[in-house]
Amino acid sequence: MTTATRQDDLTIPLTPVERETLRQISTVEHLDEESLLKKFVREGLIRYKIEFAARAYARGELNLSGAARYSGVGVEEMMRELEQRGIDCGPTVEQFLDGLDTLAEDFEIEELHQVATEMRQEEGL
Repeated sequence: MTTATRQDDLTIPLTPVERETLRQISTVEHLDEESLLKKFVREGLIRYKIEFAARAYARGELNLSGAARYSGVGVEEMMRELEQRGIDCGPTVEQFLDGLDTLAEDFEIEELHQVATEMRQEEGL
């Protein structure tokens, strides 16, 4: 039986060791090998986009929101990614939340204060 391939399919040659590793992971994860490969490729693409955006931010080619948008993550997560790489991104998450609280007080916006409080709880601050 032959299988028709779509034009958008790719072939990934694997070494025997890589093939066996894939088989073992497939068994442990209860996923067929094709689904597992797709998962790995998607995760790799996400990591690549975050890394690319972090380098572009460090070079001054993207601002924080642009880096987050390119990466497909929120500004808060992008700030954490930059921090993990030792890239100064301005205020820390805690400083950012303090700024939100100040805005909430200055403009009497209770919803903004609630968001800052929820974010602090999520961050464990």
